[in-house]
Amino acid sequence: MPIELVVPTLETGCFFGLIALALFMVKESAALFNFAVGGLAVVGGMASSAITVGHGLPLPLGVLAAVAFGVALGLCIEVLVVAPLVKPGGGEDHHVVMALVAGLFALQQMAGVAFGKSALPGATWMKGDVLDVGKFVVSAQALIEIAVTLALFVAIGTLLRRTRLGRQFRSIGDNTQAATMLGMPVRRIRLLAFASSGLLAGLAGALFANRAGVAFTSALQFTLFGFLAFVIGGAANVWGPLAGGIGLAFLQALAIYYFGPAALTYVTFAVAALFFALRPEGIFVKRVRA
Repeated sequence: MPIELVVPTLETGCFFGLIALALFMVKESAALFNFAVGGLAVVGGMASSAITVGHGLPLPLGVLAAVAFGVALGLCIEVLVVAPLVKPGGGEDHHVVMALVAGLFALQQMAGVAFGKSALPGATWMKGDVLDVGKFVVSAQALIEIAVTLALFVAIGTLLRRTRLGRQFRSIGDNTQAATMLGMPVRRIRLLAFASSGLLAGLAGALFANRAGVAFTSALQFTLFGFLAFVIGGAANVWGPLAGGIGLAFLQALAIYYFGPAALTYVTFAVAALFFALRPEGIFVKRVRA
């Protein structure tokens, strides 16, 4: 693969990683997969594009709108979809999973109604954003997006490992029933988890919409790639989703480079099947002392 494709592939991997991190936040604290994350990313991306490109408003307002939509819709999903169905002891339940999948498609249709059926172009973060590095050029915008992604992972990792709130997240996710019996704020933590998941997904949509625009029909694809990144990276620590996202992006880039765009779907699902069959726990595995 040519070296000039490395940075764009890393950029794609960071997007997959952020979507996977949005899944990780809910899985870590509520033992649920928030499959609606793709819809949240689409709403965030389209809202940001509509505000900045469609109405000519400053980019920070577009990003702020994406984050606000993500947080608000994430909370709505918890209150309207999850809370009425979740078991008192927490954990996965097929009714909750199906409801979250339905929420994904509801958000997709909502984005189409609110922002239109056509793909919206993303806003350019900075003009003249090309840097000469040796014999090839690098997008400064891509470097900013990669840096923001790394900063978010560091912040989330610090939150989960170094703070009382983070310890509550992990304790409740490990054993929701025991946490409930001990009087821990299970519902409040779950609300925070869905809000943070919406924030990350909405921000991911706003950050990476500039690459090829964003269409309302992309919601399922975003969720799928984010979930595969989560599966590849594993849930042992916060860096698993990023490792999985970057790994998935490079596998897809290699497939397209050597076999053409038609191979993308086949390679993606082949990799998913291999991980599900041979290493379902992902690259990073939780170690439990005996």
